[in-house]
Amino acid sequence: MRVLAGIMVLLPLLVSGGEARFVPEQRGVEECPFPFDQSLVEGRLLGWLQVEVGRPVAHTRTWSDPDGDAAVVEIVKGPPQATVINKPKINSYMLLWTPQEPMVTAIVVRVTDRPLTGEPKSDTGTILIQVLPRQRQRAPRLCGGPPR
Repeated sequence: MRVLAGIMVLLPLLVSGGEARFVPEQRGVEECPFPFDQSLVEGRLLGWLQVEVGRPVAHTRTWSDPDGDAAVVEIVKGPPQATVINKPKINSYMLLWTPQEPMVTAIVVRVTDRPLTGEPKSDTGTILIQVLPRQRQRAPRLCGGPPR
């Protein structure tokens, strides 16, 4: 029972990476919690993240292909340091990036399905990212005074 309780507490942190918040897809552009330039969005809006400067973004997304064909994900537009790790065996990919300054940007990805027969098919989507200034850490408050 203790293990199950631990999993329920840790799972949201593991899924979100503990560093960035992800809002599930199928939300409208108008629901984004921060202002952004509409020209950043290409294809479908996949969601948005908010992260602090210097905190790594490790954002995992999945796709489904009823035929089970291999697919490849590539970054079409985004910060120069952003990279993608393809995980075709589990139908997912991971975006990695560590922002260095406050900004609002986007990572545009293209997922290309390569069927055994026929032409490849692709879909493009955008993940909006708001990079916030790093919050200052307060010095820990000490209780009482020195021992007597």
